[in-house]
Order: sequence, then C-alpha cells, then structure tokens
Amino acid sequence: MHNKIQHHYPTHIREYLLIIFNSLLYAISTLLFVFPHSLLLGGTSGISVILESVTQLTPGSMLMVINTALIVVAFFLLGKEMGTKTLIGSLATSTFIGVLEPLLTFEEAVIPNHFLSAIVGAGLIAVASGGLFCIKSSSGGTDVLALILKKYTGFQAGRSLLITDILIVIIGGLMAEKALFLSSLMGLLIKTTGIDIMISVINKHQFQK
Repeated sequence: MHNKIQHHYPTHIREYLLIIFNSLLYAISTLLFVFPHSLLLGGTSGISVILESVTQLTPGSMLMVINTALIVVAFFLLGKEMGTKTLIGSLATSTFIGVLEPLLTFEEAVIPNHFLSAIVGAGLIAVASGGLFCIKSSSGGTDVLALILKKYTGFQAGRSLLITDILIVIIGGLMAEKALFLSSLMGLLIKTTGIDIMISVINKHQFQK
C-alpha cells in the first residue's frame, strides 16, 4: 500500500506542474494575442471582451469572477478529481492573467494584424487547452461546460467547446465589425480543431510508450 502511494506521487506532481505550465501558456497567449484586438474566441475571455464594453472592469477581473462561479458547477457535475484539477487550472490561469495583464499590456499589439493574431493566439491556446484536457483539467470558464458535455455525451473536447463557444462568438460578432467577427470565428475554429489534434497526439504518444 505504501509503495502504491509513493508510485502515485510523481504522477500527481507531474500533472500539477503541467497544469501550471499550460495555464501560464494560456494566460500569456490570451494577453498577447486575444485581448489586444478584442478577439472573441469564445470562453470566458470572449465573455469578458463583450462585457468590457458595458462595465468598467478589466477583462482579467471579469475572468476571475466568471471562472469562480463555473468552478462550483465543476465539482457538482465532474466529480472531485476533475473538479480539483479544474479549480487549480482555473485559479492558475486567472491569477496569471491578473498578475501579467499590467506587464503584458502594450500601446501597440504584438501582432498588428488581427487575423494573424487570431491564428497565433488560437494555436497556442489550443496547445494549452489540449494539454489541460488530457490530464482532466481545464482553464475554467466554458472549458468546464465542454468537459461536462464531453462526459455526458461522449463528444470530443474540441467539438464540445465549439458547441459551447459558438454562441459567444455570434453575440460578440453582432456587436463588432465584420472583420473582427470573421477573425474571431476563424480563431475559434482553429482553437477547437487544434484541441482535438493536440489530445489525439498526446494520447497516441502515451499509447506508444
């Protein structure tokens, strides 16, 4: 029994380190490539961008409020293990965004073209989210809803996320310029497709080990 517990410790430590790493990647990608152009890639970041126009809160602050509410849902519907890992992922992502937002907010966007920014940002977020999903975690937000949909319907994570996020992009698109809507929609498709590809690659690698 003692040996079994010791055997699990390295696995848990590795998983939690991966949660921190992917949460940091998610946060940096969002701050550098999503927020500067007010891109609507779905998720609570998309909701935050939409609400920014009607509130005085920063997107990072709203992200923390929305994520907190959805974490409660995660514990009830996803169970203790996934709920705990999602709590850690969500807190890490929200904290990184809150702490790094003043440091990574520049007068000009890192990538001036919002289409290119959507491609890069969505691609990096797909890597981060895919990594989190593979260890039964998430960055919080609508990723929680996607995990719930995946658990109870058997849909792939990316497809579940597309279902939960498409409405956010459409609503935001009605409030934004056509070019912004198109770049956001493209980014959402890249993100959700990329997540499924990332999960497939990771699972294939683990199977071959």
